[in-house]
Amino acid sequence: MTKRKIQIETDRLTLREFKGPDWQAVHDYAKNGNILIYEAWGPNSETDTKQFIKTALEDQIVQNRINFDLAVILKKERKLIGGCRFWFTNVKQDEVYVGYIINPLYWKKGYATETTKALIDYTTASLKIKSIKATCDVLNIASQKVLQKCGFKLNSTIEKDIKMKGRYRDTYVYEKLI
Repeated sequence: MTKRKIQIETDRLTLREFKGPDWQAVHDYAKNGNILIYEAWGPNSETDTKQFIKTALEDQIVQNRINFDLAVILKKERKLIGGCRFWFTNVKQDEVYVGYIINPLYWKKGYATETTKALIDYTTASLKIKSIKATCDVLNIASQKVLQKCGFKLNSTIEKDIKMKGRYRDTYVYEKLI
């Protein structure tokens, strides 16, 4: 894939490329260990969050870009409330993974589902995608519900996938065929 700046609009959200100053809003949720219990990363130090933003900015200028990290912006308030991403998993670039995280102050309002549906719509309309996948911790019921609402089907379970935070995480792999 060639260089591409991305901005995706929904009724309530804008998904756009990260900018340098976004690190502070990202850090508001990335430092919160209580919400990251299902994630292999975090809680972040300020340095970790700044490095994430630096990497996202570097990815934006890569010629054959495969990673797309986007800020989730609440349109009405013009406030960064989370992040999302999609990335290619093969050289044919016909399969992507998607992921998201929403600041807990904005949970239970449908933003994760709206974000995921926007990523699905964008990747299927703009790219030659045959399959979209997503993973989540088998204990993360909320993410499972988001993925199911978005039309993903449970494809497989990877037992003891990741050692993290004092335990081995089992991971569900969801797939949506296009």
